[in-house]
Amino acid sequence: WCCAHSLGSGTRGRSMADLDTLLATAPAGSKDASQKQAHADQVFQALDKIADSKIDLTIDAMTPDAGDVLLKYVYKGLETPSDRTPSLLKWQAKLAEKFGVGSIVRVLSDRKTV
Repeated sequence: WCCAHSLGSGTRGRSMADLDTLLATAPAGSKDASQKQAHADQVFQALDKIADSKIDLTIDAMTPDAGDVLLKYVYKGLETPSDRTPSLLKWQAKLAEKFGVGSIVRVLSDRKTV
């Protein structure tokens, strides 16, 4: 459990709980591109529901492993510029601040993509 338990119930808490579940079940070892994309879309939808003011709280409650998985999704989302890009850049900056350069190195060198 990561984020939702510290916030109580409500839409934001559920969004964070959804994000926790999605990160824990990421199909990083899968070779099924459509499955990976469907999962990524769900992660992006969960991120969209979390207010910018809750990014720090969400990341502070994450384990380093969950942070690395989320960073993989952030980078995946940044591969194609969109309306979501400014938000993803905020998430990237906050993840790097919390988990450091080591997280970035681990994510960029990991062959298991999301």
